Amino acid sequence: MPSVPSSCPICEQPLPPTAQHCAVCGFPTALAIEALRAAKSPGSIDPGPVLPEETRIPPEKVKPPPPPEVELNATLGRRLRERMEALRPLGRDTPDVTNEMCEAALSEAAGRVSEALEILRSAQSRLERQTREAVRRRAEAATERRAALERTGIHLELEVPSVPEDDAFDPVPALVGLVALERELVKYESDWKGIQGLLSQVESLRTEATDLGIPLGEVPQEIDGIRRRLSGGPLRGPDLETIGQDVARVLMLLHDTIPASLGEELTRHAAKLEKLPEEAPQRDQALRFHEEATRHIEKGRLSAALQSVRDLRRAILEIEEGPRPPPVARPTPAPIPPDEAVLHALLKKARSLAARVRTLPTDSPLALEAAAQIREATDFLRLGRAQKADQVLSELMRLLAQEEARR
Repeated sequence: MPSVPSSCPICEQPLPPTAQHCAVCGFPTALAIEALRAAKSPGSIDPGPVLPEETRIPPEKVKPPPPPEVELNATLGRRLRERMEALRPLGRDTPDVTNEMCEAALSEAAGRVSEALEILRSAQSRLERQTREAVRRRAEAATERRAALERTGIHLELEVPSVPEDDAFDPVPALVGLVALERELVKYESDWKGIQGLLSQVESLRTEATDLGIPLGEVPQEIDGIRRRLSGGPLRGPDLETIGQDVARVLMLLHDTIPASLGEELTRHAAKLEKLPEEAPQRDQALRFHEEATRHIEKGRLSAALQSVRDLRRAILEIEEGPRPPPVARPTPAPIPPDEAVLHALLKKARSLAARVRTLPTDSPLALEAAAQIREATDFLRLGRAQKADQVLSELMRLLAQEEARR
């Protein structure tokens, strides 16, 4: 049996040893050796049988190169995505061109490559413009926040970067600096708000204790030193933290000093109150103030304790001074009767006004008010108070004149 080549000489597909024909092109294996010899001898090549059209393997199609706009669209899309990712720290102010990128992708998929390129270029221009505007707005807001802090009495070592107007300016590095600056401002505002709250408590306790004559030791000097540091040179974040700790320390010092002094004073007052008889006037009230002051000190309510001690001092002083005599009532001077000419003029004035009042509607508010004023003026005349009667009649004359002017 003649040997069979391992592959078909026509289509080069593997041939099993027992195959009669090639499974792909149908070439008979018995002629395979002759076909190989003919292939090796160019002058004696026999074209052999022509394969059917449907059995031929079509050559691989070569795709044409993509238009240059496709590569440019891909580059622009990649840059836009990277840009939006870099701008993410802007938060709600982040410019967004996602819609334009989707529209460009659909146009390119539909074969409108040039149209997609125009959309991406427009999106890139809008993204850069809106980014500069957002950075500029945040820089202005940071400047205002810093000025607001300094208006409250502190000078900060904090510089807000300027935003150039030229188109070559890259807003992303400025954005990174602004985001860090805003975090610093939040820390400054929080620390300063805490310091102000502590200082308010310190100053209030200092004033109340000074008014009561309670010795505070070095506390006044400590507070003055803190005030000088706040109004001095530019402050950084660590400086505010240190000042806040110092203010808290002074407040704790007051909470140690004031209760000790008040406790000694309350002990002295308690000894005085025990010596008073139970029926002594205002003794119960003084004891109540003493109990309130003691309770406030135990609860740490120093402002309330200082007020109770102030009330206790006043009550004890009134006890020591004794009851005050009742005020002497001064006799009311007898009214001086008016001159007859004055009385005659006022009566004439009252009659004239009464005649004008009668022309008003009887149920109108002005008529009722005018009648009441005439009666009041008449009563003043009866008591000899001519000046008050004249004032009432003059007021009534003014009201009637205003009513007539409205008519």
